[in-house]
Amino acid sequence: MKKHWKVLIGVVIIGLGIGYYLVSTNQLTVGLSNEKVKMTNGNRIKLTSQQALLMTADGQVLLDKGKDKRIKPASLAKIMTAILAIELADQYGQELTKPVLVSGDANERLLIEGASVAGFQPNVYVTVEEMLYGLMLPSGADAAIALAITTAGSEEVFTDLMNEKAKELEMMNTHFTNGYGTEEANQYATLSDLAKLLLYSLKNETFRTVFTTDYYQDETYSFTSSLFSKFGDPQLKNGHLLGGKTGYTEEAGLCLATLAEVKGQEYILITVGAKGDHTTEQFNMIDARTVYDSL
Repeated sequence: MKKHWKVLIGVVIIGLGIGYYLVSTNQLTVGLSNEKVKMTNGNRIKLTSQQALLMTADGQVLLDKGKDKRIKPASLAKIMTAILAIELADQYGQELTKPVLVSGDANERLLIEGASVAGFQPNVYVTVEEMLYGLMLPSGADAAIALAITTAGSEEVFTDLMNEKAKELEMMNTHFTNGYGTEEANQYATLSDLAKLLLYSLKNETFRTVFTTDYYQDETYSFTSSLFSKFGDPQLKNGHLLGGKTGYTEEAGLCLATLAEVKGQEYILITVGAKGDHTTEQFNMIDARTVYDSL
């Protein structure tokens, strides 16, 4: 009899446990699936990105999902690399179309780090213009290193200048340890800081041209924008995508910084932490279209 009651009590306990698990799991799933972010126009939208920031060209915030949380910038760090290299080249009178010798071979190191490359070979002549497009379109880490050495003399000096530029732009929660965005403990930023950087950079004609280019080709190189090749139709509900920069690391997730024109007005959107990777559906781009189509 006692044995019978023990078995019965055990079954009841197990049943209650399973029931609690199913209820709590269902609540969690529903909570996540129904999570929405409110825009200033009143629209509520679902985003897979962990952080997101939408702003007008004059800096007005229209959507804020964790804009001041410290994040890993991944290849969005290359935005700083690009604008700094452009300004250094101008400062020292370096012509963007003049070939310079690219020495050293960082490709093996970059391969180990899992970084993407544009395909520049060591000990060949490359123009700063080619480096810029190789940096921003296929997200070449080799281009970042070549730009650093060409414009600042070394990666170390260039990285120091990146941090000086960040301070100048009052990016108070940002620190760079390299110019191409691979994960390092002391490399971090916030969406607020990256937005300051992007808005500043877009005022530079050369940067804006590179940032909004979908395909580049000269006599030696050709590069396709990883953004435009994966985004699909750049036409939006009430406008069109103008340009952007992709990013990904395992820790940062899928990242994206974009410029779009909607209803005759320009906006920037920065997102990080979307699920997936290079081989999956591009949820960062789905988020971008969702946001812009909700304006």
